[in-house]
Amino acid sequence: MKTKPNDSPIKRWAVLILVAIVMMMGYVFWDIVSPISTQLKASISEGGMGWTAAEYGFYAGSYSIFNIFLLMLFFGGIILDRCGIRLTGLLATGIMLLGALINYYALTKISPETYTNLSFTLFGLIPEHIKVQVLVSALGFGLFGMGCDITGITISKIVTKWFTGHELASAMGIQVALARLGTTSALSFSPLIAQSFGISAPVLGGALLLLCGFSLFGIYAFVDKKFDNSLYEYAEGNEKKDITRSESFSFRDFVIVLKNPGFWLIAILCVFFYSSIRPFMKFATDLLINKFGVAATSAGWIVAAIPYSTIILTPLFGSIYDKIGHGAKLMLTGCIIITVSHFCLALPVITTSWFAFGVMILVGIAFSMVPGIMWPSLPKLVPLRQLGTAYSIIYYIQNLGLMLVPMWVGNIINENTDPVTGYVDYLMPMLVFAGLGVAACVVAALLLFMDKKKHYGLQKANISVK
Repeated sequence: MKTKPNDSPIKRWAVLILVAIVMMMGYVFWDIVSPISTQLKASISEGGMGWTAAEYGFYAGSYSIFNIFLLMLFFGGIILDRCGIRLTGLLATGIMLLGALINYYALTKISPETYTNLSFTLFGLIPEHIKVQVLVSALGFGLFGMGCDITGITISKIVTKWFTGHELASAMGIQVALARLGTTSALSFSPLIAQSFGISAPVLGGALLLLCGFSLFGIYAFVDKKFDNSLYEYAEGNEKKDITRSESFSFRDFVIVLKNPGFWLIAILCVFFYSSIRPFMKFATDLLINKFGVAATSAGWIVAAIPYSTIILTPLFGSIYDKIGHGAKLMLTGCIIITVSHFCLALPVITTSWFAFGVMILVGIAFSMVPGIMWPSLPKLVPLRQLGTAYSIIYYIQNLGLMLVPMWVGNIINENTDPVTGYVDYLMPMLVFAGLGVAACVVAALLLFMDKKKHYGLQKANISVK
């Protein structure tokens, strides 16, 4: 009796580790600058770059610029469904590497004392008088963001391809956990590297890791080709046509995805939830330094409690979803936890570092629970043939929040910074993040209601009973 190529646990788990490491490299670079934001804002005479909070907020938000304004995630999803995993993945990992090199060039070759004036400020979110160094850094980070998100949807499709009918949520949980390990590494070691070798050194280290990621995806491309050949040999009759058709795209697929109400609830939940956490992590080290009096070299380690928690908990929640179900309820619970956590950090009367550390662990629990359930839920709503398109739309909507929220919060921080002492009152920024958490709770509750009405299967276990 013939067996499918992905029926071998060794093969599919080996593939998972390979592509998860590629994504982990991307997450290292994504957060490589955030723990040294305070050093970037230090004056040039103090060894910094003299960036303002608004300039840093623009840089953090630039991750999503190309994805949003050039619709690159839509094109990436179409390329993925039309041209396949191998070509898309190689292009995306190559673009990540290019963006990182441009970012490094800006920090090492362009003077932070050179300014330019912008006519387009996105309703005041982008500083009108801005450093050229910040603009070029943002160009590189934007290219990196385009490649990183297209790599993300590609790897999500790879994991679905290999694990459908098996441990899908567990596999996605482990992939997310390794990505969080990348985040943890950046938050923990970037300040130490910058202190020893200069502010640009962590960016160079991140670029070298992306080079490794590009090489590893090249290895996977050979594995994927062999998998497709084996799957075609396994198939019989009309199944061979389905396999050929699986890497195709039509405008009808796009319309079908857009008409799915469950898909839209997942997409909106994604933007509110991720906007309440990812931009928060860009400012969290500065929050700890200003409000809780934590040393600059230690603040990154406390923020790292968020991804450290996810390394263990994300696979755990994925395994629970695989074996027991209750996905919609778990997502709602995670949204409630993140909302309560942000309100706790906003309290002006509590300024002890141990309290902040405890709340960071709660944020990590939420950051494990919701993504660990949300991403493996999407294949229940969308067939594999349309999955690249579906992921690209969700990532596009998510990028709206990842671009606008850091810019918005950066401007709020500027307005709440004492011009004499430099002290930042973080009450209003934290209330913004808490408000995004409330919105995520509302959407998660609607998703639970719609699952009961439409029978999406979000409350059911993922592993097929044979």
